[in-house]
Amino acid sequence: MSALAHTPGRVEPSAHGGARANKYHPALVLLHWLLAWFIIASLLFGFFVLRVVPNTDPHKIDMLEWHMGLGMAILAAMLVRLVVRWRTARPAPAGLGTPASARAAGRAHLAFYVLVACMVASGYATALLAHLNDIVFARSGAPLPPTFDAYPTFHLHGWIAALLAVLVTLHVLGASWHWLVRRDGVMRRMGWGGRRVE
Repeated sequence: MSALAHTPGRVEPSAHGGARANKYHPALVLLHWLLAWFIIASLLFGFFVLRVVPNTDPHKIDMLEWHMGLGMAILAAMLVRLVVRWRTARPAPAGLGTPASARAAGRAHLAFYVLVACMVASGYATALLAHLNDIVFARSGAPLPPTFDAYPTFHLHGWIAALLAVLVTLHVLGASWHWLVRRDGVMRRMGWGGRRVE
């Protein structure tokens, strides 16, 4: 079996010569689970509520305020998570026991950061084009545009959201496979207590 295969409780060596831990830092664990709920809630709200509620609905501004505020909170948490991840020892990427799968797992995590950043950027661009900062946050009294379909950034926002939803689904399926099928202890790396760094 490859040296990259995960053994429960084992501290894997870093490929870059740095320290490795058997579990993620407690701050990363907290941010991971908070972001999981925030991102899933934001995606579900966007797909199943905002998409079907017309801009003429008087409650749409309140809905957008919640959605946009959550998006900014997600970006802030992701930036903090990136710094903590960079500054703390962490386990080796959890693959299928091969170097290729370990690299794929690492790239999937990078894709999360990229997609979330693109989601926020496209959402903010749409807000600027549609003057949502004044309408939603400043409560200028101006109406929402009849539709957001006129803004290319809005369509980009939707496509990125779909890609992020696919990536989240694959992540959940992969984690469930490690937990229920392989039973290799990978899920314990995202828990609290018993952390060791070598």
